[in-house]
Amino acid sequence: MKFLVDQPLGGLAKRLRFLGFDSALRRLIPTDPGTLPPPAPDTYILTRQEAFKKLARNDLVILSASTPQAQFEEVIHRLKISRRGLSPLSRCSRCNELMRRVRRDQVQGLVPEHVFHHFSEFYECPGCRRIFWPGSHLAGITKKLLKNMENIGKGS
Repeated sequence: MKFLVDQPLGGLAKRLRFLGFDSALRRLIPTDPGTLPPPAPDTYILTRQEAFKKLARNDLVILSASTPQAQFEEVIHRLKISRRGLSPLSRCSRCNELMRRVRRDQVQGLVPEHVFHHFSEFYECPGCRRIFWPGSHLAGITKKLLKNMENIGKGS
């Protein structure tokens, strides 16, 4: 499943990326339908702009929730997303690129010294070059998002 997320919903896009969804951000303009791509299989457009209703597209999801967490819950519920097929932490939360695994010796000097000595698994975003590791912060975020999914629809 892929998403094109309206620019003001950046917090929602970040949450979707943490679960491995391709979630591109783009400024969508209701008066310019050319800002929308043609419909594509398993791809959804997410916005809060009511003016898009006139387009009557099946791939357009107009959200009512105002906070990123509530928007995330609304998307999970409305699209009946389950835990199957998720790839938590496989995409960069900032730029949406697929992360690639890097050898430990390649990150020396790029991560804090204590991180280098306590972790053996590292990932790099090829877009922004940020380094990630499966530490408690990222594990906590993933656990929270997955728990929210369970609470919303019990769809595992």
